[in-house]
Amino acid sequence: RSLLTGEMRFFQHRREACEQALRNIADFCPAFGLVGSVVGLISMLAGVGDTQTILATVPIALTSTLYGIVFANFFFLPFAANVREHTNRELLLQKIIMEGVIAIESELNPRVLERKLKSFLTPAARHGQMVSLRKIQQRFHINNIPAQPVESTPANSQQA
Repeated sequence: RSLLTGEMRFFQHRREACEQALRNIADFCPAFGLVGSVVGLISMLAGVGDTQTILATVPIALTSTLYGIVFANFFFLPFAANVREHTNRELLLQKIIMEGVIAIESELNPRVLERKLKSFLTPAARHGQMVSLRKIQQRFHINNIPAQPVESTPANSQQA
């Protein structure tokens, strides 16, 4: 348990560092846009007498602020939120796996184990979005586990 918990904790720290880096970049984007605007305004003021210089530098001053805001709010903040969402989902899966492995090791009743593992899921996931054993077998290429228990019938015992 402690090994899996430690692994989950380090995974969470790594992902939180990525998320924080994206949030920091998003915080600095408007500042870089403002710097671009100031540079554009300075170059505009340098050419006060020349109309062509003013017309060329005003769009630079205005669009750099726009770029800073767009990159922060439409790229880096959504990426950070996406990292957090995927991290939470992955941690939930790791916790379910850890609890399942520990319960199997302690030979917990399968019905109790099923209820325990389903308690991690939302009600919608419990009632209709569950993956069948057959799909899990196909996904992981497991062929030696029967999908349904084989019952002993007189026909089966005569064939053997």
